[in-house]
Amino acid sequence: MKREIRNLLVAAAVAVVTVTGAVVTVAQAGDDGTRKITGTNDAAPGLGWSVDAAAMYGQAFAEFRDPRTGSEFDWGSTGFIADDDVVVSIVGVSHGGMTLTDPQMFGIDAGNGAVRWQSAADDLGGCAEAPVDGRLVCFTAPLAEDPALVGFDLRTGEVTRTPTDWMVFAIAAHDDRLYVAEGNIEDDDVRLHAGTLADPDAQWSQPFAMGSIWEDDLTQALDVAHGQGLLTLGADVAGFDLDSGRPTWTTRLEGCSRAVPGDGGVVVRFRTECDGYRITGSDAIGSDGRTIVSTEGAGAQNLSFDHPADESLPLLVGDGAYDRRTGERVWTSPDLVAAREPDEYNSDTVRGTAVAVAGDVAILRPGAQTMSGLDLRTGERLWTHDDKRFGTVAALDGPSLLTIDGDGIRAVDTGTGESLWDTPFRKIDDDPDALASDGMLAAPHPGHYVYASSRTMIGLRPLPR
Repeated sequence: MKREIRNLLVAAAVAVVTVTGAVVTVAQAGDDGTRKITGTNDAAPGLGWSVDAAAMYGQAFAEFRDPRTGSEFDWGSTGFIADDDVVVSIVGVSHGGMTLTDPQMFGIDAGNGAVRWQSAADDLGGCAEAPVDGRLVCFTAPLAEDPALVGFDLRTGEVTRTPTDWMVFAIAAHDDRLYVAEGNIEDDDVRLHAGTLADPDAQWSQPFAMGSIWEDDLTQALDVAHGQGLLTLGADVAGFDLDSGRPTWTTRLEGCSRAVPGDGGVVVRFRTECDGYRITGSDAIGSDGRTIVSTEGAGAQNLSFDHPADESLPLLVGDGAYDRRTGERVWTSPDLVAAREPDEYNSDTVRGTAVAVAGDVAILRPGAQTMSGLDLRTGERLWTHDDKRFGTVAALDGPSLLTIDGDGIRAVDTGTGESLWDTPFRKIDDDPDALASDGMLAAPHPGHYVYASSRTMIGLRPLPR
């Protein structure tokens, strides 16, 4: 029996065993097989399915990996790409955090956890987060023997290869258009292209005289999801028009500064000294390259989750909120900054308190055990709660802000700060290591969630009423 067929049979069997309760503690089952998780309230989702990476792969110690970081090296990045009704993840066995053994790309049904397809995923340098023409598009490692752009059909797993002599180092997709960055970055010899998998430079090609070193993390080099293109290589940053490739502006990142793209084509540059990693100020750069906001001092708003309801909502910089188009200050709030004790890694004595923008609310963490919400339109404090367990903001589902930590998944109402529901991992799997590693959560549909740790992936969905 071929390994691929054997693995599919094993995966199907494990999906059935896990969902029926081999390690899951449930109170009752819904008519569609969704199981209520013991101890959760009526608002909490039930367990729809659960799959194990090792069983899917057919070998102990196999783990889920994020396709965006590729398979050439093992970056240890747990994750997946969710598109409508399919969840795609790379599975392999890590060798000392350096490489993955025989990595395989799996397409998993988001509705029931069944393995739809499995395809070889060797030597991938990375994958675009969004699909193009129904395919997840990846690129082979820059020095691959047979360089190509590789497409995985999201429905069938069928692989399409477009051979190329380009040295590709980054890839992105938006509105069914593929963007490819290639060239020798150590010679400042870089080109960007836009097109399709079959014809990746069909729409335009544009040279950029900028570069870096191959040892840099290039997974965030290319961004096309915020209204303009952004290419970041080492200390060089360039904006470009998504439709034509025309460069619109350039800037430099001095010291240990960094640039973060945001909605409305605004890029925030955090001016940071390498000595003590001290932040000296922040700049907001518009899509035309004009600095629309500039602040001095620490207090940078380092958001882990930035999803404003629309571009009319202001941008948080320092202790204020600013219009994304004009840079006009809309309001200020002392809640946006807090004192901190400097340490050996960071000499700042002030820090920004915002950790997330969710809809029209800014979520603040002013203290280790306090969480607050500010109205983004007015700066009014909506609520403050004692909260020892905040976790990492992972997704937004309507007014529900979803966070994850080592104990489980929690939903918080952004308007009131009240906890809506809490799903402990140990009530899903009694193995403390099954779900508690660094995980990823997505909400592909309202009320439906997919969570993956390195070992286990689960689907949560509403219980039948």
